[in-house]
Amino acid sequence: MPIEANYKTYYAIHLNHYSTAWAGNTYNKILVTEFPDENLVSTVTTNATSADFLYPRLITNKTYLDGVAEGHITLYNNGSTTTTVTNFTVSLKKTDDVPNNETVLGSYTKSISADNNIASSNYLTLPFYMPIDKQTLNENEKLIFHIEYTTDSSDLCISHANDSSNIDIKIKVPYAPTG
Repeated sequence: MPIEANYKTYYAIHLNHYSTAWAGNTYNKILVTEFPDENLVSTVTTNATSADFLYPRLITNKTYLDGVAEGHITLYNNGSTTTTVTNFTVSLKKTDDVPNNETVLGSYTKSISADNNIASSNYLTLPFYMPIDKQTLNENEKLIFHIEYTTDSSDLCISHANDSSNIDIKIKVPYAPTG
């Protein structure tokens, strides 16, 4: 009987009054395992075609990822006209506390040619299934979830509200059993 991975679910949010420095960058965009108090001041969208979310917890024991990371991302059109998404990429990376020393653990890219128009003030949620093949997380490393997309408009945003009733970004990471 095959041994199944143990999945850990992370949610991506942006907290205004929290930041952490790691590998030469400062992050307000973080991965959490539970949504924090909804009264914390947060930013619901980022008007950029890419964003990185850091899991602030340091890996303290060597561990392994193996399986399929799955989840979804949500894009929001804050413009006054319909916009189109043509593709997106999500990547799970690891890094120690050294600038520009990231390693890609898994990546998923998808071209979108149907159902890819987003009307003004509307959302589009896109699923992903990212293979991760026998990757090692070493002590003193952290995870980074990277999102990027291509669009025909500067009005499209990455949505990442601190709202457990309407989850914008979710990733289930497959931790391999050790033994």
